Amino acid sequence: MTKSKKKFKIKHLLYILIAFIVSTLIVDFVRISKYEILPKKPIEGIDGQNHDHIQYNLANGKTDIDWSGLDGTMEYIKGEYDCSDFRLVNTIRLLYEAGDQMPADTKAKLEDVLFNFRWWWDEPGANSMCYWSENHQILFASAEYLVGQLYPNTIFPSSGLTGKQHMQKARKRAMDWLEMRWNYGYIEFNSGVYYKEDVGALINLIDFSEDKELAIKSQIAMDLLLYDVAVQNIHTMFVTTSGRAYSGNRKGGPGSTVGGLTRYYWGDGQERGPGMEYGMMTTEKYKLPPVLAEIALDTSNVIIKQSNGLDISELKAEGYYGTDNRSMMMQWGMECFSNPEIVRNSLSHIRNNIHFSNEFIHPFKILDLTLVKWLHLEPFISQIINSQSDGVAIQKGNTYTYKTNDYAMYTAQNHHPGTYGDQQHVFGLNIKNHFSVFHTHPALKKHKKHQSPNYDVGYGHFPHAMQDKNVSLAIYNIPKKKGLMELELLDFTRAYFPSEKFDTTIVVGNYVYGKKGETYCAFIGTNDFHYEDDKKDDLIQPGKQTYWITEAGSLTEDGYFDAFVKRVSKNEISFDVENLKLSYNSNGKKYDLEFGADFMVDGKVIDTDYDRYDSPYAKAKKKDKTITYEFNGKRLFLDFENLKREFN
Repeated sequence: MTKSKKKFKIKHLLYILIAFIVSTLIVDFVRISKYEILPKKPIEGIDGQNHDHIQYNLANGKTDIDWSGLDGTMEYIKGEYDCSDFRLVNTIRLLYEAGDQMPADTKAKLEDVLFNFRWWWDEPGANSMCYWSENHQILFASAEYLVGQLYPNTIFPSSGLTGKQHMQKARKRAMDWLEMRWNYGYIEFNSGVYYKEDVGALINLIDFSEDKELAIKSQIAMDLLLYDVAVQNIHTMFVTTSGRAYSGNRKGGPGSTVGGLTRYYWGDGQERGPGMEYGMMTTEKYKLPPVLAEIALDTSNVIIKQSNGLDISELKAEGYYGTDNRSMMMQWGMECFSNPEIVRNSLSHIRNNIHFSNEFIHPFKILDLTLVKWLHLEPFISQIINSQSDGVAIQKGNTYTYKTNDYAMYTAQNHHPGTYGDQQHVFGLNIKNHFSVFHTHPALKKHKKHQSPNYDVGYGHFPHAMQDKNVSLAIYNIPKKKGLMELELLDFTRAYFPSEKFDTTIVVGNYVYGKKGETYCAFIGTNDFHYEDDKKDDLIQPGKQTYWITEAGSLTEDGYFDAFVKRVSKNEISFDVENLKLSYNSNGKKYDLEFGADFMVDGKVIDTDYDRYDSPYAKAKKKDKTITYEFNGKRLFLDFENLKREFN
């Protein structure tokens, strides 16, 4: 073949290839443009909360029940709107506790709704419910199992399965979920929001499951959760570093009680009102191990180290890297969606189970391209885009808390410095049980609407935050340019420091001090602070490469507030802004932190890759066969595999 003929052939092959690529893209874009979006919420409001009040009234002996109050709940669940699983908690309690009191027509309508419900992501149909986060997983599994147990021989038209088959499916998911909690703790660690949902799902399994193994393992998972709450609470206020926190969960206050559970179990004993955790008030099958209340009431100075969940880099070694149901429960339970390591799994899972019509998932349609799929380009594209959605992933939290009678300071140590954050809460300080203070790099300007991240929730970029007892060092390294899909890139960091809630506040240049009762605190920054608004709770520090030093104190530790202010103001500080190295000297200790590198105290590198538990109350490694909690002569022994739960 002549040289010109070869060129002619290559040229035509190139034309054919280009034509193929263009035509494939056109077909894909036409297909993708037709994807509908199913609504997460009803267009018109539905009163779907009366089931809580009906269950509460029946549990408290009321007989004059307006059963039509369930109509809104049934309409909401029938529509398969997001958080239908929340509404199933007490709806199912009603069937178990008062099914014989329910009017026949109401019961028939409810059964029709339940038999036609899409119980899991692998069943026929589509909707915009969130099945995948940690709390939703156990809520759906708990509800499906218990409905199947009630109606074992009924064929559910939506799935074609019998109630018994639904039980078997749900049991497998519940057992996988429970095993993950035993081995790795809660992914949504220390979440004042989502622990409540876990409680609702677990107490139903504990109270109504006829399967001994499932019921006991659910009791153990409840113990694990309530230990987290007990060890991190301060005088019944539960606010601490967390995998998922909203604005109120960061600011603290009297309402931060996990739906009233801390008050009920070790506070004033007040029962909570209607809600999905109300089963905890009436249960006869779950008893709080007394050692957990003893731990919660401890007012001595304690250091609490703990490891919660997994990093993405650990998934393969732990056997959670595939697209099987168990693996996807872990990956999407961590809310890993667009991360380069997971994105192909996510797209496969969406195509096979969730569907692009789900409003949460709909943005992934831009990657639903034939050539991208054939050529395995998803990880490469994800890496190039570096989407802010990568920050949704809740990776391992190595948490450190220093708690005294007067304050609690807490940090997720060395938590992926500089990367995006979504709902995580990396650092804060509880001013006794009055309120909390914290600093952050906001993802959006104030008053811009976005669920998360925004001004008060999550982070634009994580700091490198480290803590030793009552001292925290944090360095922010905000990029020069906004990421390709980043919402905004603000050139300041800020702290929630509500002057109106303190007895005394002092702002002097790059120092701010606060006093509430006998508790003291100080923030020190690179640049001068100023309050942003008239309310004086929003403390701004301008600059992209900055540090925040936090120190806590008290009358017991420091004497009068003036002495605390004087001592802190004289502490030596140095900051190398080019190399992001920070040094701080206080109370005879020297602290050194380099962004993305080591944290040292008195020249010793601090290891923050913690065991599962390392506190005065419990010592355990991840995946230990047994766990023992001990304090004040009380003891709780747990053996997950052998179904042992022993306490005095």
